[in-house]
Amino acid sequence: MKENRKGQKPGRRGGRRRQGAPAVEQRIHAPIPLNEEGVPVAIPDAPRPSPVVFVSAESLARYPWLPPRVIAGSIWRGPANERVRVDESGAAVA
Repeated sequence: MKENRKGQKPGRRGGRRRQGAPAVEQRIHAPIPLNEEGVPVAIPDAPRPSPVVFVSAESLARYPWLPPRVIAGSIWRGPANERVRVDESGAAVA
């Protein structure tokens, strides 16, 4: 069988092979509570998700690149790298 430039047989990688288990700590996650149908339920202390709001007509006229529906509190970046935050009333503020 021919050997390559490094003096190894074809199909074999160079270097030493690692021995033993990897040195990664094991993470234990808390169980997710499920209802009787097996669907995950909300945790009592979890923060409420932000609502979806319609962007006001005035804000859409000022920032035409905004989508008509967004998540309240989300920040959008325009074509000129301007940052706009949409509040819960649908008003966009730079």
